[in-house]
Amino acid sequence: MAQRAPVAEALTPTGKGTDVTPGADVLDWSEVERRFTRDGWRWLATVRPDGAPHVMPVFGVWSESVLFIASKATARKSRNLDADGRCVLSTDVEGAHLIVEGEASQVLDEETLTRASGAFERVYGWPTTIADAELDADYGAPTSGGPPYRVYQIRPSKVFALPSAADFMPTRWRFT
Repeated sequence: MAQRAPVAEALTPTGKGTDVTPGADVLDWSEVERRFTRDGWRWLATVRPDGAPHVMPVFGVWSESVLFIASKATARKSRNLDADGRCVLSTDVEGAHLIVEGEASQVLDEETLTRASGAFERVYGWPTTIADAELDADYGAPTSGGPPYRVYQIRPSKVFALPSAADFMPTRWRFT
């Protein structure tokens, strides 16, 4: 699949106390991608069948314009994504709040699962193997329910970067 090119736009802050440093510019897209190669928790918001939001921590990794997350098949977040793929993933890395809006779908093909497995190992040092279209491992997070895990890919529609400690203009990218 061809990569979708993100188009950046500055979100000019307005109002009392919202000044940014003179000369601050939008965050370069490569910096967003680089930050997603850093270890850390991501927070995934999904939509329950009744429309209520559901937020949980997940491992999330970026690889070739796609975010991958891992989730137990029986987990509420997996059931939510299976019914309605709309989701938001957020994190704070190196002074930037990063928010990704997109659509998630389960990964079933071995080539993409292999790519996701490699990305999880690079970012989290978490070695996994592929078994029956899921990731298997010797361990998982205590709250995860244990392996195996489905892999979902989130194709972004919008990404936001908001400074929490870094010096850049609040930025939004739209994917075309």
